[in-house]
Amino acid sequence: MARLIAILLASGLGLLVAAIVLSALPANATERTRGPTTYSSSYVYTDHPSRVASGRIIALYIDRDFDEYQRQHIVSAMRQWNYVLNGFVRFTATLLPEDPSSLDLSRIRRSGGWIVAKVDSSHPITRQSEGRQALAVTVNGGGGGFVYVIEDRIGRRDLTGVVMHEFGHVLGAGHDGYGLMAPVYNPNNGHCIDRGAATLVARARRLPLAQMNWCEPGPGNPPPMAARSESISTRSGLKTTVPVT
Repeated sequence: MARLIAILLASGLGLLVAAIVLSALPANATERTRGPTTYSSSYVYTDHPSRVASGRIIALYIDRDFDEYQRQHIVSAMRQWNYVLNGFVRFTATLLPEDPSSLDLSRIRRSGGWIVAKVDSSHPITRQSEGRQALAVTVNGGGGGFVYVIEDRIGRRDLTGVVMHEFGHVLGAGHDGYGLMAPVYNPNNGHCIDRGAATLVARARRLPLAQMNWCEPGPGNPPPMAARSESISTRSGLKTTVPVT
């Protein structure tokens, strides 16, 4: 995947840097156990009536370099967004072909597809702008784009939450002051897709928020707090710095 950035820059695409795959089935509101394919029991999703699944499809193409454990986390991120989107928009995913050519990548992008690539901090994308401090980088243009997951920076951070944040950007969301779409990584606020994140996507895609879903704190749990960080966050960069709470 190292040549993706060269192809990207050669095509003249704009960069959207965001500091922060293989089941089409959505998560459901009754899944409350811990694990890579579920979310924390301290948060509960709403359960609004399902819409007929006839909305827009966003195709994800997953780098084969992700191992099975990492794929499970990406699956969880995708399933939760599919549940939140409630049929208005839906992610699907397949594995990227082995050794894809520049023509393959260009075709995917022009068709509106998104490539989720596994890279490390030696990749050129990590030396550009906010990518120097990012957990992941989202690049869009020409319909589809690329989500670069900087694997050696993730460490023990929640990969599901990192990817859910990135998929929020894929859907058109910007940053929020707290919760999943906060610009600074916070392990306490990125467990699931909160109402703020759902609202940002609803506005970007002109979807009826009342017919979507989102997660809320379970009984006895406080709402997420706005992140306060010692570093200044850029407009499109989710820093690796853990916020001061």
